[in-house]
Amino acid sequence: MFYFAKSLQAAAMAVTALALFVGFKEGSMTKELTMLGIGVVIFLIGRIVEQYVGRG
Repeated sequence: MFYFAKSLQAAAMAVTALALFVGFKEGSMTKELTMLGIGVVIFLIGRIVEQYVGRG
């Protein structure tokens, strides 16, 4: 379960990086902020799972 939480956190970082790329490429602030929000939510879910497991 610990590695699942870390995988969620890594996926969230990738989504956030992709959001930055989309913002530069398409110039769409709405898409960029939406993807950033999704990345933050995924990261927080991973962090909560990590704390639940007890290794954080």
